[in-house]
Amino acid sequence: MNGSIRAIGWKAHAALARSAGRFAAWPGFDRSAYRMADGDLIWIATGNPVMHPRAVVFNSPTDAVELSWLEAVAPWHPTMVRFDGDKATALREGCTALAADVLQVGLPQGFAALLTGRAPAFPLDHAVDHVAALARAIDRTDAQAVCASALPLLGLGPGFTPSGDDLVGAVLFARRLLGMDREWTSAARHLIAAAQTRTHSIGATLFGDLAEAQSFAPLHRLAAALAARESPVTAARELVAIGHSSGWDMLAGFIVGVAGSAVLQKVKGEA
Repeated sequence: MNGSIRAIGWKAHAALARSAGRFAAWPGFDRSAYRMADGDLIWIATGNPVMHPRAVVFNSPTDAVELSWLEAVAPWHPTMVRFDGDKATALREGCTALAADVLQVGLPQGFAALLTGRAPAFPLDHAVDHVAALARAIDRTDAQAVCASALPLLGLGPGFTPSGDDLVGAVLFARRLLGMDREWTSAARHLIAAAQTRTHSIGATLFGDLAEAQSFAPLHRLAAALAARESPVTAARELVAIGHSSGWDMLAGFIVGVAGSAVLQKVKGEA
């Protein structure tokens, strides 16, 4: 059917089911692809976008959703796996190896420049110490210190998903895959709440998705490939193609969230 849904993420599916298929522009972002359905964020697309729990992919542009379209397509869910034991070891070794050879993925942008010893571009260059402190806190598995060092990064950078949000969200994505105890869960909740006032509404919502390990398909595929000791390059390249530097920031956050400070090279020119 012309205009019908070709693919849909589970969060978008649930929101449109509650709203009887109605959606409207997200307040303040009328010209963007983001929409509101029953007060929840969705984003609409055509073609072959990367999947996300909030994505709705139409066969052709439309401004309405028929409920029959929702019933005709199964909602996409990211594969959720607990990475413990051998998988956790493989994940850490894989992230360390990927960071060391990250140029095979491309030229790192955003905070991912730190994986090669380059300072990120302004204004991210002023936050290098916060990223380093965050990585050291991960080394110690100190959830409170992670929270304290992550707070100044929230909202840092331009765009719908600022670089700081993508980096910190991907750190929490990684920690959730590895398992969160009470302290880590509390830290994640605190950062999700803080994002509501430190970044704009779209960024805060997508940050929450990342922190819940409910995000873009390539990030989930990357984690699965590393844990299975398979080549992560294809998934990593798909990930870094997202946004201006969003994918790179998520890649950096995920690698740091798994492997800690060992993957951050000293920035050239530092004493």
